[in-house]
Amino acid sequence: MTGFSRTQEVVHEIGPTGRFALRATSADIKVQRAEGDTARVSIQFEIRAADEAEADRILEAAQFRVAAERGSLEVSEPDRGENLGLGALARLLGGSPSRARAETIVAQVPARAHVTVAGVSAELVVTGLEGIQEYRTVSGDSVLTDLAGDVKISSVSGEVSLRGVGPIALRANTVSGDLIAFAPRFDRTRAVTVSGDIDLEGELAPGSEHRIETVSGDLGMGAVNGMTLEVRGLSTDVSVSLPHRSEGTRDRRRYVIGDGAASLVFSSMSGDVTVGNARRYESRLTATPPAPPVPPSAPRAPRQPLGADEQLAVLRALEAGEIDVDEAARRLGGEPTDG
Repeated sequence: MTGFSRTQEVVHEIGPTGRFALRATSADIKVQRAEGDTARVSIQFEIRAADEAEADRILEAAQFRVAAERGSLEVSEPDRGENLGLGALARLLGGSPSRARAETIVAQVPARAHVTVAGVSAELVVTGLEGIQEYRTVSGDSVLTDLAGDVKISSVSGEVSLRGVGPIALRANTVSGDLIAFAPRFDRTRAVTVSGDIDLEGELAPGSEHRIETVSGDLGMGAVNGMTLEVRGLSTDVSVSLPHRSEGTRDRRRYVIGDGAASLVFSSMSGDVTVGNARRYESRLTATPPAPPVPPSAPRAPRQPLGADEQLAVLRALEAGEIDVDEAARRLGGEPTDG
């Protein structure tokens, strides 16, 4: 067998705010800002074949499916649809390798397009978009640069790095991977992670929801403006190197930094919090030695610890999404539930 290179090209006008969707397994993906209203996709294949003619026949069968309609374009691998990742799983389990492999995909789309990208075992690089965006990856790192707009990220076993050049409304859900996100302003923030750490830097818009939930991951916050940080966690240590005042009990503390205008809630079972001056943006806050620790609250009656089976049931409920981190912490701490 000999190796051959082939390229599939897709071009379709979707308009300045049209929809674009890409679903792929294994191929590295690049999504770039395009001038104009047209989306262009270039898919580079590596093919094992006896000769040029056979390579052409294999390409015909391996080409990505294209669904082009007015105002939208969807490009996806053949015979996978919503079961994205089955092909990759078969290869991992020892199945026969395909004779055609999509190595790289480069997509150019209008900056304000509604973009959805899903990849498995793939590296994802996105540059210059500012519309509604959704990125879902499994076992691959994501580098998202020069972004603005509404950004939703779902990642399993991959690092995520996001750099905003304009306001970002961020929703992120990660498993076993760190999230680094910085932007001039976060209009709203909702990030949930199981074991990965979160680094966040930028202005938090006052009057909006900003919430971070982790099971064991830490939060590092580079503050630009004043905020009220509420920490909910039985085993969470907090370090704030900015002027602040603190209040509350060990499992629910509040730190008022600067004018306290923005609100950030951090909930965790064992993750810690560090808050300091922003490094990339001009801060309106001044660093100062850490404030004294929060004084302990009055002693409480001892709680009856949960047994091993009960603890496992709580963790399973958390994993299934039936309860949130706050409720899991209360139950594991022996507090009664509302139900």
